[in-house]
Amino acid sequence: MDSPVQSYSLTRRLSLCIVLATVSMWLVSLSFIYLEVKQRSEAIFDQSLAETAHSLLSIASSTIPNQAPEQTILEDANSQHYDHIVFQLWNQKGQLIYRSVGVGTQAFIHQAGFSWVKIDGKLFRAYSVWNTTKTLQVQIAQIWQIRQEMQHAIIIFLLILTVIFLPLLCWLITIIIKKNISTIHKVSEKIKKQSAGSLYPIQESLPEEIRPMVLSLNTLLVEISESMAREKRFTSNAAHELRTPLSAIRVHAQVLQHARTPEEANNAISDIILGVDKASRMISQLLTLARISPQVQQENKCLEVSALINSVLAMLDFKIQQANITIIAALEPSYIDAQPDQIEIMLRNLIDNAIIYRSTTQPAVIKVSCTVIAGKCVVRIEDNGIGIPPDKVTLIFQSFYRVNQASSVIGSGLGLSIVKQIVDLNAGKMTVSPTETGQGTTFEIQFQAMTQVSER
Repeated sequence: MDSPVQSYSLTRRLSLCIVLATVSMWLVSLSFIYLEVKQRSEAIFDQSLAETAHSLLSIASSTIPNQAPEQTILEDANSQHYDHIVFQLWNQKGQLIYRSVGVGTQAFIHQAGFSWVKIDGKLFRAYSVWNTTKTLQVQIAQIWQIRQEMQHAIIIFLLILTVIFLPLLCWLITIIIKKNISTIHKVSEKIKKQSAGSLYPIQESLPEEIRPMVLSLNTLLVEISESMAREKRFTSNAAHELRTPLSAIRVHAQVLQHARTPEEANNAISDIILGVDKASRMISQLLTLARISPQVQQENKCLEVSALINSVLAMLDFKIQQANITIIAALEPSYIDAQPDQIEIMLRNLIDNAIIYRSTTQPAVIKVSCTVIAGKCVVRIEDNGIGIPPDKVTLIFQSFYRVNQASSVIGSGLGLSIVKQIVDLNAGKMTVSPTETGQGTTFEIQFQAMTQVSER
């Protein structure tokens, strides 16, 4: 089956992005390098040209007469480079004193300092300077081709460096990225090796960028592992607890089958009904536990708690009357933001427990109160029943735990576990303590009260 999650190669994407950025920066750098080298080489050539002109001027001032000779050409040139640098010497009268091979008798520079000129159709960089007495002038020019050839050589050298080293740099970038990305592949492999029956945190040296993700994943794996372990224990306990009443029903059915007297048959029937009630109650509580699971999304609403308590008391009125229990209610209007069904289940389980574990030695009384204290909605349910030993209080919220294991008491061991889970899901707080008289138990639950009541 195709994966619904779209994926891409992080290695390829990072490599491509970094290589493109590197190539772009390399080319831009080459451009700047070329322009800088070109500018500096032009300055060096110009400086060399000016120094040559001043050297010629110095030599000519001391050795050459200030008169125009008959022969102005220095010598016949046999070199192929005779026309790379040309020069002329002029006196203050505008007479040509000397000239090099490759240049005519006409002045080729008409301004002082540097300039660009054309000689015989070729471009030259020229420089003109007078001596201090203004009696002798040097005009010198260097063919542009020399500078152009050097610039071309620089470009070719830079391109050769690019062709050789840029692919090598890109290859190194890709190798480095793959090596560093390998941590992600290791984490992926460790996740693949895990199974539903064996989930464990990932222990690996991690880069800071993916460390939060792996830590979150480890937390999730631990939660899933603990949740599966709880569900496994719960399923095992549920099977065991259901097996007990079912086994008892089977035994009593066999007794009924072989009953020899009506009294023995009636006792067996009563025991069967009691076993059925226990199994039915346990199944009902298991279904309730599934409904309030944290994975089940439920919408909170504004609840008027005292009205909900009255509704639960009305629902249990038949059992209350049948058990001959006195209800003392002190209810004040109070509002909380919670899930209605959950709070109703919580109240019903607490009051139902008070009914089931009522006192058999004195008139049963259940006190129910609801009030707002310091911004908290406080619900108290107090009975004068058989009570809970202090050393057992921490155990009563465990699934299937029952303080009183007497077979005559119809309990599943899930009621208070459900209550605790509902209180936690709604950010409440619950305390269990003996009553002031020392007989019975007081359950106190606190929720954040709503200061402004509005429809949601």
